[in-house]
Amino acid sequence: MAVIEQQLSEIRSKATLHSLLAAALNYPDLPLVVRFKSGDFVDVLLESLLTSGHSLGEDIEKLKKNCEADQSLGDAELLLELERDYTRMFFASKPRLAHLFESVYREGRLLQDSTFEIARLYYDAGLAPTEEFRLPPDHIALELEFLSFLYFKEIEGIENGDEEVEEYAKELQSLMIEKHLRAFALNIATKVSLHAKTPFYKMVAAVIQSYYSV
Repeated sequence: MAVIEQQLSEIRSKATLHSLLAAALNYPDLPLVVRFKSGDFVDVLLESLLTSGHSLGEDIEKLKKNCEADQSLGDAELLLELERDYTRMFFASKPRLAHLFESVYREGRLLQDSTFEIARLYYDAGLAPTEEFRLPPDHIALELEFLSFLYFKEIEGIENGDEEVEEYAKELQSLMIEKHLRAFALNIATKVSLHAKTPFYKMVAAVIQSYYSV
């Protein structure tokens, strides 16, 4: 029983980690700012990274201390700072400093083969787009959130004793990471670590690099 609980704890940490990274790499909003300023976002992100078997080592205290400077800003001021940094890196720079869409990263244009491969994975996992589903499916935030969903599906299979659900979730996780997310996420993290001006995005980049570097 203890072994199973440890396994579930590690999988939950992976699910939480990827959900937080998805929020961090979507366009910044006030709820993200409020959670970041409270310290909860950073604490849970780093705890999830550690519980999932990874660590930032000696860099962790430096990164946390750098974040404290931004956490002292007002909500509106910090939101504007994050919006400016995000927009500069992902939308306004020419050439673009980092690409948020896998198809642009891999094939140089939106809505290419990788886009439809990702959409097929969502469909195979039982997810269907809604009217509110405005972003192409290969946006990094959606891919990270999808992986979080797959970790929760694995937990569901374990808790229900459903090996078919558990194994299929693990199969899709592996496919998602190795064929799509690892190189794509590391590319974003490398570019963000070089070009981000805010401690928040530098922290996010460091976490991705720690988790996905082999």
